[in-house]
Amino acid sequence: MADGATSTMETADDAARLLLERPPRHPLHPEYFSSNTLFGQPGIYPGGPAMAPASGTHLDEAGGRDVLRELLGDPLDESKLSHTLAWFDDRALTERVPDPLVRAALLLLTGGPAEPVLNAFLNGTTPVSSFSIGTPDGQGRIIGRAAGGDHAADEGHRVLNQRYGAEHPAVVAPSLAHAICHHGARASNAEEATLHGLLGAVHTWLLAHRPELAWLGTELSRRQASLTITLLNARSPGSWRASIRCPDGPGTIPGGNPSLQCPDLWSIPFTSLPTADAELTVPEPVRAALARLAGTDAPPPPLTYDDAVGAWLTTRSGEGQWFGAPTRARAGRALGLL
Repeated sequence: MADGATSTMETADDAARLLLERPPRHPLHPEYFSSNTLFGQPGIYPGGPAMAPASGTHLDEAGGRDVLRELLGDPLDESKLSHTLAWFDDRALTERVPDPLVRAALLLLTGGPAEPVLNAFLNGTTPVSSFSIGTPDGQGRIIGRAAGGDHAADEGHRVLNQRYGAEHPAVVAPSLAHAICHHGARASNAEEATLHGLLGAVHTWLLAHRPELAWLGTELSRRQASLTITLLNARSPGSWRASIRCPDGPGTIPGGNPSLQCPDLWSIPFTSLPTADAELTVPEPVRAALARLAGTDAPPPPLTYDDAVGAWLTTRSGEGQWFGAPTRARAGRALGLL
């Protein structure tokens, strides 16, 4: 039985690697990605339908529990679901994250690549300590500091853009993974690329388990997919490996907007702050999350946000169960990339 199971896993891994060795192709469904200019940023596939945020009623407490049961429910691991639901109802966590949409999104990180970041937040040891829904200090931000707030008094508080208050928690969860340990205005491009890579890895993991999340069609779903495509398509010619930094890559958005074409995620100008001016430490929860993207024999991730992190991710990521070839292949199929 054990030998048969191992053989099946190896066959699935080999098949996924063969798929990922092929050059990136024009997506079958460009409407899954950004189209029109939004907050001054053009879409990656401008020919697609106009984007609009989700509408309708906001998620309530019962709805939040239902989402967790639907996405995390596993008959082989009922204890995990029970543990997560207990956190959802936890009084102290509810005070820190009062909105059920945001709390459910946060807990959807359970079991995935960003679970170490989630655990650190639950234990109260991260720079960001609370979330709500409101108006962030940048119109296009998904999550940020509250506009007009006292940053000194609200150092640990962040808000989900109220524009996305009716979105599915699963498309909010990746941005929470990015935000929890973020250094704010001090973040360099190396930090931004690393954390956006973690965001994309979370989205990839969720899509691999629930392909229907790719088909939501809402503005936030398409914004997240437009970053994830860059992570999934960043690979050297003929290689199945995930490469957050891949200068020789053929381009991550085949047939997309030429002005946004790049060989990898590391090349995206997330911020104008030079890496050399930051010299910020990679928090331990983030290092633990990055380790989940690599194989078990990988050395620990670098301690500082710099080019060494990009190099480590390029040579080591893509072998762990959370971001291995089968996971990326399933997510790529969901997005119509393979």
